Amino acid sequence: MDERTNYWLRRKVSRRTALQGTAIAGVGAASIALVGCGDDDDDTGGGQGLLPTAAASPTAAKQPKPGGSFSFQISSPPPSLDPYTQTSFVNAYMNGLSYSKLYRFKAGTPEVAPADNAMEPDLATTMPEQPDPLTLIIKLKPNVKFHNGRALAAEDVRYAFDRYMNFEKSVHKSGLSFVDKIEIPDPATVKITTKIPYADFVFYTGGNLGAWISPKEHAESADAATKMVGSGPFIHTEFQTGVSLSFKKNPDYYDKPYPYFDDVKVFITTDQAKRVADFSAKSVDLTWLFLPDERDQIKKNRPDAKSDETQGIGGYIYLRTDKPPFNDKRVRQAISMGLNRKAIRDAISKGEGVPDQLYHVAFPYARQVKDLPQAKYWEYNKVEARKLLDAVIGEGKTIDTTWDHADAAIYTQAYVDTATLAQAQLKEIGINIKDQTAPYAQYISTTYQGQYEGMGHSPRAVPYWLDFVTERFTMKPKRGRINLSYVNDSKLEDLMDKQRGQFNMQERLQTVKQIEEHVAEEQYEIYFSTDTRTYFWNSDIENYRPTAWFPYTHIMKTWRDKA
Repeated sequence: MDERTNYWLRRKVSRRTALQGTAIAGVGAASIALVGCGDDDDDTGGGQGLLPTAAASPTAAKQPKPGGSFSFQISSPPPSLDPYTQTSFVNAYMNGLSYSKLYRFKAGTPEVAPADNAMEPDLATTMPEQPDPLTLIIKLKPNVKFHNGRALAAEDVRYAFDRYMNFEKSVHKSGLSFVDKIEIPDPATVKITTKIPYADFVFYTGGNLGAWISPKEHAESADAATKMVGSGPFIHTEFQTGVSLSFKKNPDYYDKPYPYFDDVKVFITTDQAKRVADFSAKSVDLTWLFLPDERDQIKKNRPDAKSDETQGIGGYIYLRTDKPPFNDKRVRQAISMGLNRKAIRDAISKGEGVPDQLYHVAFPYARQVKDLPQAKYWEYNKVEARKLLDAVIGEGKTIDTTWDHADAAIYTQAYVDTATLAQAQLKEIGINIKDQTAPYAQYISTTYQGQYEGMGHSPRAVPYWLDFVTERFTMKPKRGRINLSYVNDSKLEDLMDKQRGQFNMQERLQTVKQIEEHVAEEQYEIYFSTDTRTYFWNSDIENYRPTAWFPYTHIMKTWRDKA
């Protein structure tokens, strides 16, 4: 049986088992099957979708037990509860409780693997009809109500997408740039015309960002930043700033029999040691993610707890490639070669993880760094790194720059320690860095919006749609939402334009391969290593599994064995 290594669980899983249940669904009649890209992990058997961090875990059917309460941790207060103006992953967690989308992830139950990006209808009745390559028709479910009691209609979907695309303070304009116009043939139908054939429509509109439907009367009110009013499974009842958020069951939720819990409490716990202590003391049902040190501590403290690991993309360095000295790829290549990633892994994550690159190694078709023609740029080599710098800035000269990042509260101390270690390593090749740390709310609204000089450092989310590269690297018609490196590359733009319209996956993966190699050569973003992220939950919590995706919508399918 063909096997591949699962780097997060550090064991082998069969390729067939790992891929079962996953799907990257095409729009309309166009189905998408994944094939290999010429590396040792080729799979010509037509496996579909993202490689999960673990195979699906079917369990014996159990009778749900409605009622009771559920609680979980988050690591930081959401900067704002307004989905139109936020990119924070903390917001995405909360959004999944109160807001709805056209589609939603299937992940979050035992039979679906954590990184399976398959979608199911949410507000939509089915996957969209596609009468031609540029037209998508979505029928909405009946009897959907907002939490304020008003019926949700197709016009609300049109309004939400228009606000994401055109509202002055929206941070999602680039994500929906494929939309040309939205029409409402009748109150239950949304007709979307795209500018180009767009293969990722379902994945984007079912994902974390730029997809939540909030009604006009709430979105344009003064309460939008501190209260959620959607049509989702739970009604937001309270927001104690810096302390917690509270939710109650939506009795009019359109997808019966969900949700099962009567109420949900979200504790904002910024201190990592307290997160460990609270779960160890059984004062919370579900933990925030834990890296290896805390993971092993929890396993010792709570051997009774259930747990699962999800894949993790490590952090990356972004830098102003539109300005000297970072506009010269040799400087960027030198930075990558000046990083001792193994030393950082040994210090931060007990040596777990592998060098990471643009297309996450958990995608079944993505090559690992070692298999790229440009693998040398990930190899720690101070001598070659210095030679590259000498060729650009002159022998013996140095670069003085800044490095912006958030504090440890939300991304953990390991994130800050990674920055500290990397800066010390880069100093050895002649790059002198002034470290600039900011609270998360400030960082996400300034630096992460591109307001920085020099260099920066951030974690990366696990992408759920192939066209995520556009948000990372486009300058058309303006800088993409997370094109923090200010990349402006006509060759790369052409490749991105090409792949997003390729419904034949075999053809699309050839374009993906070209993007992989081009970005690896240019080192527009400089990646660290993958990591292991473990979630723990109480043993009496049933029908739950963590996901690689942020929305906590799946909690609606969870219940307590002793409600």
